[in-house]
Amino acid sequence: MPRPPKPLGVLALVAALALSACSAGPPPAAVIGDDRITDDQLAEDMSVFRFLAGLNGQPCGQATAGETEQSACARFTLSTLIREDLVKGYARGRGITVDDAQVAETIAQVRSAIGGDLDAQLQAQDLTEDDLTQIVRRILLFDEVEVALAATEVGDDEIRQLYDQQREQFTQIHTKHILLETEAEAARIANRATRRNFAQLAKRFSIDTGSSPNGGDLGTVAASTFLPEFVEVALALDPGQIGPPVQTQFGWHVIQLVSVDVLPLEEVRDQLTGTLQAQAFSEWLSDQLAEVEIAVNPKYGRFDPATGDVLPIRSTATTPATRPPPVTATATPGSAP
Repeated sequence: MPRPPKPLGVLALVAALALSACSAGPPPAAVIGDDRITDDQLAEDMSVFRFLAGLNGQPCGQATAGETEQSACARFTLSTLIREDLVKGYARGRGITVDDAQVAETIAQVRSAIGGDLDAQLQAQDLTEDDLTQIVRRILLFDEVEVALAATEVGDDEIRQLYDQQREQFTQIHTKHILLETEAEAARIANRATRRNFAQLAKRFSIDTGSSPNGGDLGTVAASTFLPEFVEVALALDPGQIGPPVQTQFGWHVIQLVSVDVLPLEEVRDQLTGTLQAQAFSEWLSDQLAEVEIAVNPKYGRFDPATGDVLPIRSTATTPATRPPPVTATATPGSAP
């Protein structure tokens, strides 16, 4: 559970904002520890985030009732800049940088995905090719920090544990079933069913109109596709074996297991590593948001240390329904019986 910032620290930051207002220059948009985000920086980066949102077909921030799109974009941009400041601080302290070749490759991928419209979208936000390069470099820094954090937090033991927890997602099962309305009917069919006549019984008696014409064949799918009660019985069988009746919300099933195949750990290691990397980064960011003294100029909203979001002043929410992830340059790439 993230810890709230120390009250005295917040008061000191608010005082810093007030003193800035009395000085020759305008107060900063936000103060993050010893760092400042100025109004000019925020205004410039709002164009960047409008561009990124446009690539994803999304608005720049979600406006609340009575809020202008400009204000919503300012809050969203400032929230992301606060996170980015924390990421930059981690990167500076550990010498983490983004390789030029990686930037060039990413830009090429963006151009390939967007086509000729990319330049027009840049121009629409008064951005240049150099601006695009800097945007991509900033985004990729999030990835580099995530990988660096994972190097200290994610090991073979954690990957194996997650693999065991999510084994059903990596288990492919091929099953057939006969769906019936009552337990008595299911028991009678289960007593009659054999490997030879299973398909004929499914065609004649199953009330699952989707699979009965195919002899009850449900095909090969991830075990997690099915309801837990169904999976428990299916995985207890040997290939070809017919199990006892089992009830789900759809009725009573007589199940025949055709085959089962569990993807080995090495084939899904990258997927599991990515999940654990994201978790490690999220936990680190939550700690930073709670520990680092952060204050936001009230004209933009109020800072919520539990999520890192800048909320409208009039909002009474303490924890928004969703937390926007770090922005990316491009969009991230059957019913159960």
